[in-house]
Formats: sequence, C-alpha cells, structure tokens
Amino acid sequence: MSKPIRQVSDNITLDENAAISARNLNFIYNAKSPFFKQALKDVTLTVNRGEFVAIVGHTGSGKSTFVQHLNALIRVQSGELYVLNRNLGGKKVDLKDLRGDVGMVFQYPEYQLFADTVIDDVCFGLKNFGVKDKEERESMAKTAIELVGLEFDKVKNKSPFDLSGGEKRRVALAGVLAMNPKILVLDEPTAGLDPRGKKEILSLVSSLNKNQGITVVMVSHDMNEVYENANRIIVFKNGEIVYDKSPRDLFRMEEEIVSMNLEIPHMAKFANVLERNGYVIPSDCKTVEQVLGAVLKLKGGNVNA
Repeated sequence: MSKPIRQVSDNITLDENAAISARNLNFIYNAKSPFFKQALKDVTLTVNRGEFVAIVGHTGSGKSTFVQHLNALIRVQSGELYVLNRNLGGKKVDLKDLRGDVGMVFQYPEYQLFADTVIDDVCFGLKNFGVKDKEERESMAKTAIELVGLEFDKVKNKSPFDLSGGEKRRVALAGVLAMNPKILVLDEPTAGLDPRGKKEILSLVSSLNKNQGITVVMVSHDMNEVYENANRIIVFKNGEIVYDKSPRDLFRMEEEIVSMNLEIPHMAKFANVLERNGYVIPSDCKTVEQVLGAVLKLKGGNVNA
C-alpha cells in the first residue's frame, strides 16, 4: 500500500505511486464568446506510475484536451492537476523540466521529422534541453534508436524521409524517448499505419511500459488496440469521465458502449459470448492467442471436445 507523501490541497494527497492526479479539472474554449465550449467538466482521476491507461471517446469528448494538459501545452484554468508531484496549476511551472519527464507523441509524429539524418533528428530535442556535449547526445540517441528496435549503424545517417511509415514513427518516438521520460502520452499512435506497422508500434509501447516502467497514457479510437494493450480504460463523454474500468469489465457493457458510438472489440465480443454460455476465461486473456489458449484449457486441451 502506497504511503502519502504530502497533503497538497484539501482535495489531493500525493503518494509515491501517483504519476497524475486531477481533481475537478475544468477547461473552457472561447469563454465569453458565441463559440463557448466547455471541453472538460470536473474531471477527477489518478493514474499510478507504471500503468498503461487508454483514454477513449467520440470526437469532441475532451480526451485530447485532457492529455494536452499533462505537459502544459494547455494550462490549467480551474481545478487541480499534479503531474509527477508538480503543481501544473501553480504560477511557476518549469516547462523544460516537465516536458523532459512527460513525452508527447502526436498523431502522425513523422510529419515533425525535419533533419537531414536520423541521428540529427533524434539529437535535436537533447540539444534544446541542454545536452551540450555532442558525444553524449549521440550516445543517448543511440540508446533511444536501439530501444525502438532500429539498427543504429544502419539508420543513423539515413534521411528520415527514406524510411517506411513504421520506421518514421519509430524515429519520432526515439526522439521523445531520448529524453528518458517517465510518462509517455500518445495521441492515436497507430493512425495511418498498415496492420503490421500498427502491431509493431503497439508491441513497442507495451514493452516500454512493462520493461522500462514508463507510464503510458494513450488516446485511441481503435477499441481493438485499446482492449489488447491497456490495463485500464477511461471513457470521456461531453468533457466528463463516464467510465473508468478494466478493459474486460468495460466491454461487458455492450449496450452502453455501443450507445456512445464506440465499437466492441472483436475478442471482447467473443469473450462475452463464451461467458453467456458458461465459459469464463481470465480477464487478462485479450488477444486471439490468449483467448484460444484459455478455451483449450477449459476444454482440457482438446479443441474438438
């Protein structure tokens, strides 16, 4: 059980496990104008260190507005938000320090690639964040490039624009990982990729979460991706959190999810059918291979039983 670090307000006590703590967070676009829109309404949640959290909801639900608060791209208007024990609603926020710890990967991040070579692109952020020694920058870049599964010597001097879509996405991710972030925020990380590229990127992100301990917050519209990779799903609707559940528990609620114009993942549908017929499989069985293995185990290993 985590021990409280300190009481930071009447509403929030930070503890050693908390990566993100929000309480009654509100945000309004175009206040006092005919285009007024309340994008966030009293959002309250805590994300613990090491979690893989997916944030979903229809267009305009507030999910992107929320995640852009996490590294102060959008500043707190009202309510409270603490990220890695920093008060982002305070008057003084060290943005460089915060953005080193909270890495943001936007939709189509390869569009942000610009340097002549892969290594120059990955080193760009390091240089801006004060790593002055060239050898140190390149060593950190090498570690990040290899971490995303690319061969350093093979790609370092290539133009990023000569790489495949999936490789470009990996280079963009390496540029963020070079800063050694504690939190990785991903906005539609597989948008525009083919099925193989999607699987590779999600496998990479899952590995970073499990093996490196990086807290992952992923915005996605693909419920199959969300179901198979996240260990917790937060559903936004009209600026509010309407559900905060494990993937298995959430997608048992088929009627409620469909009513919000969200899809039921294929394997969740299959698991629901199995359960209705008396076959309850473990909640962490979410991929085709895992579900098949669980079904075979229930049937004593004989698929025809």
